[in-house]
Amino acid sequence: MAQSVRDAMINAAWLMIAERGLEGMSTREVLARTGAPRGSVYHYFPRGRTELIELAIERSQEWTRKQIDAIRAESPADVVTGYIEIWRRVLEGSNFHAGCAAVGVVTGGNDPQILDRGAAAFDAATRALAARFQQVGFTDAEANRRATLLVCAAEGAVVLARARRSVEPLLLVAEQLSRDA
Repeated sequence: MAQSVRDAMINAAWLMIAERGLEGMSTREVLARTGAPRGSVYHYFPRGRTELIELAIERSQEWTRKQIDAIRAESPADVVTGYIEIWRRVLEGSNFHAGCAAVGVVTGGNDPQILDRGAAAFDAATRALAARFQQVGFTDAEANRRATLLVCAAEGAVVLARARRSVEPLLLVAEQLSRDA
């Protein structure tokens, strides 16, 4: 099915933020990547770049939640390896050019509303992972603690993996946190 111009622009912004951070996402390049006419930004996003960024982060958040929901886990180690595998696919699939869009907006932003969007994306991932940990037998409190630790460790590993252009940091996190699960 053909993607709408609006959806293509949101996806292009999401990818650019994941690749370059917030400051590297320009509406001009979004238009170039999508082939959309110049007036498309304000036609589809009346609040301009800010609205496009917000929707890109929402799209990233939805995608991440769906990926986490698809993890088939029978043990805590399965939750850990399932989440790490999501990031491994992102990194390898983008030749280490893309990471986490939420990291991109938090590290490159100062606007409290955009920072709140980034925080919401991290919180959504943590909640989804906590639900997986609960499914394999942890209490709510322990599931939340483990999910928070996994998000923190994985995000750091993604940043390091991009810098090194190697999945080794992810594998280290998976090995250590699976052992501790």
